[in-house]
Amino acid sequence: MRTASHIISSVFVPFLMPTYSVALLFIYTNFGLIFSGHYLQILLPVFLFSFAVPTIAIYLMHKMKIISDFSISKRRERLFPYIFTIISYSFMIFYYFRMGMPQWFLVLMAASILVMIIALVITLWWKISAHMFGVGGLVGGVMSVSYYIAHTNPYILFIVLFVIAGMIGTARLILRRHTIYQVLAGFLLGFVVTFVSVALTVR
Repeated sequence: MRTASHIISSVFVPFLMPTYSVALLFIYTNFGLIFSGHYLQILLPVFLFSFAVPTIAIYLMHKMKIISDFSISKRRERLFPYIFTIISYSFMIFYYFRMGMPQWFLVLMAASILVMIIALVITLWWKISAHMFGVGGLVGGVMSVSYYIAHTNPYILFIVLFVIAGMIGTARLILRRHTIYQVLAGFLLGFVVTFVSVALTVR
């Protein structure tokens, strides 16, 4: 069980959630038709700025003894990784802004920054699950874009995403990285902030 939990935690690391989110846009919306031929131009930056750059930064921080492990399990060590990640995400949003992406898309990306800022403040007093606010943001973003932007109801996708969220939460509990309250709080934070942020763009 612990091996499976480690695999799940690795496949669904928080840094990959924005990439999964953008990739799904090509599946459940008409994103692929509107931006036909621009897959790499859209997918590569989100992978670079939300996963590759933060991951390399965390690796270097670990080498410099700023953090004690790659999963940043110690609450007091999360400040610098979070700040660096927020900066990297900001460059990503600026890139998409210059590219002329729709407002709702920019807000979807910006919601990740808002979630991290809130999580960073919470982390000053209490440890919250980054894995869960990552997948919570993914689920919230997919549901909000489906209802308010694409006007669709891909309920099978919703079910799959909630099952994945449950698997991630269970994995974090099995590995004893978080309590049930930290897992639930993380998911609700990511879900509510992302869902509401996208919904407000069409009001």
